[in-house]
Amino acid sequence: MTNRSSAMLPDFAATVGALAATVAERERGATGSVQGARDFVLASFAAMPVYLRPPLRAATLFFDLWALPRRGRLFHRLSPRQRRAQMEAWETGPARMLIRFYVSLVLVSLWHD
Repeated sequence: MTNRSSAMLPDFAATVGALAATVAERERGATGSVQGARDFVLASFAAMPVYLRPPLRAATLFFDLWALPRRGRLFHRLSPRQRRAQMEAWETGPARMLIRFYVSLVLVSLWHD
């Protein structure tokens, strides 16, 4: 697989990292790091019951793919402004619980002190 074709594939860890970075950008003054937040979310995901992981992973990958027909790139490859716009649209849409899940975990990590 070439770099070009892998750039067009959804990536769970990269999407979680992009979500963490987007939340961190909104949370000015947080003491945690984006990398720490990403790692915390991924560890929380890994600790979930096995039956919950596939649907959450699928929903996350769908979220990553959602930007492709609209922006020509996956969510995790969008600019910070474009990522924030997509995340905010999903926060009030029918998949708001997915975004709330990620935002909550990222906030716990960013404000851990």
